[in-house]
Amino acid sequence: MEGNSTTRPSDTSKRDPVYCEAQCKMILITLYTIVFLGGTTGVVMMSRMMFKRNSQSMISIIILNIIVLHSVLLISLPFRLSYYVLDTWYLGSFTCRLASSIIYAHMYFSFIFYVAIVMLRLLIYFKKLQTQQLQKYHAVVLSTMIWTVGSLIFLPIFSLHYGIDSIDSKQSRCFMFYRDLSRRDLVILNYSFTVLMITTVVILFLIQMAVIIQQIKTLWPENWTHQEYRAQIKSFFFLVVIVACFLPHHTFRIHFIQNFSESKNSERKNSELVLYNEIFVALTTMCCLDMLCFIGGVIH
Repeated sequence: MEGNSTTRPSDTSKRDPVYCEAQCKMILITLYTIVFLGGTTGVVMMSRMMFKRNSQSMISIIILNIIVLHSVLLISLPFRLSYYVLDTWYLGSFTCRLASSIIYAHMYFSFIFYVAIVMLRLLIYFKKLQTQQLQKYHAVVLSTMIWTVGSLIFLPIFSLHYGIDSIDSKQSRCFMFYRDLSRRDLVILNYSFTVLMITTVVILFLIQMAVIIQQIKTLWPENWTHQEYRAQIKSFFFLVVIVACFLPHHTFRIHFIQNFSESKNSERKNSELVLYNEIFVALTTMCCLDMLCFIGGVIH
């Protein structure tokens, strides 16, 4: 989770001595540019493909939700890029908080929809659900529940907690969350999200691997000709996206909370922590490239 502290330029050296330096900015600009260009291409191509297929399956509806999430994030990326290029935030505190919250809303909602796809396919594999029982309205109901429950949890956190105390009327800095992490309630919140995500991924990863290994033993060497095997491989792909894009950020966040200090004697160490954390935050947006990878699977 991310809050934002913003300061006047004249106060930056006194109040926020740690912020993204030139090396950090170059890395972030490169990562966000790749995500913006690749993600936009993937979303457009996948949207066209889904429109042509006109699929009403539950998985397809969930994929559409992920496309919407990616689209919202991609729209916000030019604002982040402009900040790192210009080294100044001109758009006000509300826009700063909005751009900051979008990247985390995208990560957590994408995580939930990824997990939903994996669990649905596992339930079908273990015959706890029948494909014929899943209708379009089931997917609509599930999507509505995810958006509603997620919003009820997520919106109060960002509207009532993150960055409120550190907003300045003449801000020039944005995406500086670390002051909020000195609060015990937010530390507990971050630990809780991290433990929940890692536990969920580990359990699903182990189950998914067991299913794939069992299918390989049963179907080899013609496993790729079976639709069920390909479906499980696609589910495994979404777990790989979570592991590659989301878990590094969360595991590093634990290290960040435990080692960040506001002491002036720790300025160099803090600078390194901020640099690495910003990179891990940017890495979470790389999941927008999933549609480029997924297109090959859909065509196949």
